Amino acid sequence: MYMEKSLRLRSFEHCYLLVLIGLFASLSAFAQQITVKGFVKDVAGEPIIGASVVQTKSTNGTITSLEGDFTLLVPANATITVSFIGYSTQIISIDGKKSIVVVLKEDAKVLDEVVVVGYGTMKKSDLTGAVSSVGQKDLKDAPGAHLGQAI
Repeated sequence: MYMEKSLRLRSFEHCYLLVLIGLFASLSAFAQQITVKGFVKDVAGEPIIGASVVQTKSTNGTITSLEGDFTLLVPANATITVSFIGYSTQIISIDGKKSIVVVLKEDAKVLDEVVVVGYGTMKKSDLTGAVSSVGQKDLKDAPGAHLGQAI
């Protein structure tokens, strides 16, 4: 009887120890998450509003505010991808940093591919139909009382 009680107590101690180890392991996993605050600007130093800031290979992300700043909760060793239309995408390694400043450079190749159509935009490759452009010189030489007639 005494031996049976002793075995039960030992098995309970083992279970209790395993539960404690599991709790500490899960707490250490949460401790590795850090809050990264940052600022996204262009080469001229102007804030970029609405830039996408996403943890690489995940759906964890946010966009920049009217001041160009963002806050994101990521693992300490994460990398983030910062992108915005018309600018080159940057991939940044966090490495435990809590504050970063990202400077995006204009990507002229991407800007050349966008065509404004009515109320939206689309790439030149997706465009169907005729496209023509009217320059300032053409409008200057055209007869007409106002811009509508010149076009």
